[in-house]
Amino acid sequence: MNAEKKRLVVISTRVPKSAILESDEKQRTKSVSGLVSALHFALQDIDSLWFGWSGQAVTKSRKAAPQKSCNGSIELVTVDLTLGEVDGFYTGFCNSTLWPLFHCLPSYVRLCQNAYQTYQIVNRDFAAILISYLREDDLVWVHDYQHIPIGTELRRLGWMGRLGFFLHTPFPPIDILEIIPQSKQILENLMDYDLLGFNTQRYCKNFIDALCKEFGGTFDGRTYYYKQLSVHCNAYPTGINPSAFEFWVNSADAIEKRRRIRESVYNRRIVLGVDRLDYTKGICERLLAFEQFLERYPYWRKQVSMIQISVPSRDHMPEYAAYKQEIDRLVGNINSRFSEDEWLPVVYLYRSYLQEELSAFYREADVCFVTSLRDGMNLVAKEYIASQSNNFGVLVLSKFCGASEDLQEAIIINPYDIYETANALKFALEMPNRERSARWQALMKRVCNHTAGAWRDCFLTDLQGFAIK
Repeated sequence: MNAEKKRLVVISTRVPKSAILESDEKQRTKSVSGLVSALHFALQDIDSLWFGWSGQAVTKSRKAAPQKSCNGSIELVTVDLTLGEVDGFYTGFCNSTLWPLFHCLPSYVRLCQNAYQTYQIVNRDFAAILISYLREDDLVWVHDYQHIPIGTELRRLGWMGRLGFFLHTPFPPIDILEIIPQSKQILENLMDYDLLGFNTQRYCKNFIDALCKEFGGTFDGRTYYYKQLSVHCNAYPTGINPSAFEFWVNSADAIEKRRRIRESVYNRRIVLGVDRLDYTKGICERLLAFEQFLERYPYWRKQVSMIQISVPSRDHMPEYAAYKQEIDRLVGNINSRFSEDEWLPVVYLYRSYLQEELSAFYREADVCFVTSLRDGMNLVAKEYIASQSNNFGVLVLSKFCGASEDLQEAIIINPYDIYETANALKFALEMPNRERSARWQALMKRVCNHTAGAWRDCFLTDLQGFAIK
């Protein structure tokens, strides 16, 4: 990317809120989402503006003016939402409709026409505010399902510059997408962008299949054409900044944290799960597989502990509260069945951690257990590999994660099959050091080749290279 000549303008719901709400430097890395983490690393060394929701909900219908601040070299512009907008836009259409829909979990999908109308209004308002901040030669990059209509709204307001969109979640097959009555409108909104990015080729194919079924048209491998319309699309796997995790894991604080982690499990082998608490992450399936592992291979009892870190998320929503209760029940059952003196099979930590603190957990874990039922990418898998250094930990990875398309040397599992997953865990724990080393080195090479910066550069190079609409 020619960063000297063009400014990058990013739009997302989530922003580094701590830059606005906190002055403590350490708070800036606190358990952010994968999207914010990837974007933050990608924007640090270029001229950029990041536009999004402040995280604040106001009771008045009259909102404050946009707030400006800085996070390092990144200029931040944020806006408030009303309580009604949060309920309809964020909790409603985004989290109760699009989130489960895009993750192919239709039983969680809730349909509400009023929520969709609020979704449209919020995106229209965001575009109306954003347009005044745009320069003629900006590159505009919209992120994720919360803001699909912004491209349409910016075009309606006269924006003629480069306009890209990246979807961090999966894109579902057409038969899942059509569950909601707004599926055609969503596809039409996406066609207003110059370039669409997905984490995997499979998600890209799902999108093209949906367009061809809904409208007809043709696809030449990079560009979809329908009448006078066209849209370019491709896979751009999201990455991390591996050097940051390599640095954190060797800091004095992390070394002390690593010592305490080992002592807390009495120097036993560690199986680690790190997730935002969400029903898409397969935490219950992971716990059932671990229970099955202890049941089938009793000689591993007292030899290994599972540390499950669940970051609180959307706990005001009934589905998430119920999911937490089920996790609590499963953890209690496993520990009551198998625990013995000085051995707790599952150490359950329901809290947020700084990324520096997570790196210590990653480094000490012999196995990282990623069992998502569906995931756009899952950067935990990459963070684990980057934090391992020469420890040669083993990654057990769901085939339904976007990361499985890239991290092929991991042990790939079907998380719905708890017996297969239990056997995979045994294989990981008993893997010879030579194989552990070979797998980790191959995975680390992939993580270092597909960084957050490389992801950004690849997407923006293509965005600038295609003919503008």
